[in-house]
Amino acid sequence: MSFRNLDYLYEHLPARCRRDDADLFLKRFLSFFGGELDDFDQKLDDFYQLINPTTATEDFTDWWLWSLFGWSYFPVWFTLPRKRAFYAQIARLYARRGTKPGIEELLAAFGITARVTTEPRFWGEEDATWGAGGWMINGPLGFVVEIYPVAAALNEDVSVWGETESTWGEDFWATPAATLGRVDVDALLRFEQPLAQVIMIEEKSFQ
Repeated sequence: MSFRNLDYLYEHLPARCRRDDADLFLKRFLSFFGGELDDFDQKLDDFYQLINPTTATEDFTDWWLWSLFGWSYFPVWFTLPRKRAFYAQIARLYARRGTKPGIEELLAAFGITARVTTEPRFWGEEDATWGAGGWMINGPLGFVVEIYPVAAALNEDVSVWGETESTWGEDFWATPAATLGRVDVDALLRFEQPLAQVIMIEEKSFQ
């Protein structure tokens, strides 16, 4: 039989109290306290499931991230599995904040493909570049973040009538990708930008 706090409380009363409790009034009175203790024990036994990233509920994940890390930003399309994955790696993201892998991993957690460059890109040993693909980074705290577009963004010919997606002529069906806008990317990079650090954003396009 599973443990019950009511039985424990009643059995540990003085023998005289239990002997005089012929109609079990005292035991019924203790049932409220026993039930409250049972609920507390159950919550304590299940607490590990709340802090485990693979089983945490969405409400607890939101509260836990805000209480411990002050993190409250999630896009409306962010699903519970993605929140759990972010929750599982947030300590590492904070530890790598302001670094090349930290920036790439944070943006990747929100579905953004990016490449971070921390050194100049030029031709040979001269301070010269060719075409539009070069830049000069003149300090150790300079970063260039290249943002690559989502492939689904190519579906620019999708037609919408009212609230229903439809096609007309040579148009085709499209599944818009869940991604972020420029303002969201800027906000994420501000989180990654400690004092004295310079971050330049370059948005790449499909060739």
